[in-house]
Amino acid sequence: MRETIYTIPVNEGFEAADECPFCAMERKEEQRAIRYYVGPGASYMEPEVRASTDRAGFCGAHMKKLYDYGNTLGSALILQTYYAGLLEEMQAQLSDYEVAAKPGLFSRKKAHSDSGYQSSLQERIDSCAMCEKVEYNMERYFSTFFTLLKEGEFRDKVAACKGFCLRHFARLLDMTGEHLPESQRVWFQETVLPLMQENLIRVKEDLDWLIAKYDYRNAGKPWGSSQDALPRAMQKLQGIYPSDPPFSEK
Repeated sequence: MRETIYTIPVNEGFEAADECPFCAMERKEEQRAIRYYVGPGASYMEPEVRASTDRAGFCGAHMKKLYDYGNTLGSALILQTYYAGLLEEMQAQLSDYEVAAKPGLFSRKKAHSDSGYQSSLQERIDSCAMCEKVEYNMERYFSTFFTLLKEGEFRDKVAACKGFCLRHFARLLDMTGEHLPESQRVWFQETVLPLMQENLIRVKEDLDWLIAKYDYRNAGKPWGSSQDALPRAMQKLQGIYPSDPPFSEK
């Protein structure tokens, strides 16, 4: 299959020797998004980019990563116009806001305000321009994964990987009904499902040995592959990299 803008990152993810190839892809996409917004030659001064960040803002996790990156002026400028829109919206909508009345003793319905401000406020809290940007590409990487399964060479890469984190594995399973080629269903059943179990067992055994090493009787025994078992075990469950240093411009 001819390499495209989406097949290259997917192939690289499965060549990364990571606990989850999709975690490796997602981390790269997230770092690329951070550079896009506040990195060298960043686009935060472009009107269309600022319009998207003014609309969506950033979730708490990505706001922290923007802060960690170290471009104080860039992040401050992004938040400045976001605050302007937030205050304009708040001033307009709070003028009609009414505090909800306490429901009656026998009422089964929760009292609420009809102004709609709570809904718009919650939408602001829940939205994130960076999440949207990362998800846009991740959605295509997952679709590309199923397309690439038609290639024997790619199936070999999948069979040789360390499985997936539970978060990304759940997403794969959710997509199989619509995206898994009929010709690869038996292969997926016989290869990917055992692969997940085998690698969860491997990580648990490393975690077991990490714990056992704290027993003085095992102090002189080799660590094997268990020294970094804790961050790998956390990644396998939630698709995170707890031992990663902050991604920064330095």
